[in-house]
Amino acid sequence: MCKDMSPLEKAIQFHGHICPGLLMGVRAAEIALNYLQFDSDQDEELGAIVESDTCGVDAIQAILGCTFGKGNLYFKDYGKMVYTVFNRQNGRAIRIAQKYDALEHPIMERYRHLKGRELLAPEEEIELEDVLAQVFEWIMSQPTERLFHWREVEMPQLNKARILKSIQCHNCGEGVMQTHAILTEEGLLCPECHLNWRGDNHVRG
Repeated sequence: MCKDMSPLEKAIQFHGHICPGLLMGVRAAEIALNYLQFDSDQDEELGAIVESDTCGVDAIQAILGCTFGKGNLYFKDYGKMVYTVFNRQNGRAIRIAQKYDALEHPIMERYRHLKGRELLAPEEEIELEDVLAQVFEWIMSQPTERLFHWREVEMPQLNKARILKSIQCHNCGEGVMQTHAILTEEGLLCPECHLNWRGDNHVRG
């Protein structure tokens, strides 16, 4: 990804299209950048804890360089538009939470209505493009205080990514990280095979 791109361009290229959720993630990433005073060149010194698996997380990955592959993106399945971003280099962290009514606006209501339809008439397709453009302008022009709450928090105690050994599942023969293998009467199993093995044993019982 080109380093000369703006944060917004990076996020759109990574995500593949523009949508309200992605734009909110861009705004959250900008807060983190400004508040903690870092850039993505610090690589794994940066980290983020995200509490949903929605579009905004792609902006966090693209702009802040926090990804599952690098081991500096942590997922908590809370279903909340909340991002805790931290800098291991200076020990600072910020928790950014989308306000409950952040996206309450007539243009957003129209956008949701059109996106919620399974089939759109040609004129509605054209309208949707225009509405999305208005949504873009509205979200990107709002004061940050209108969209988010944020506060500095204690540095999360999380380990950096480790290279883990893989072992072979006794049942399927596929490799599985040793931290995820489960010892059973049949031998070491991957989580998927363990679930099936438990189900089979339950039926037999």
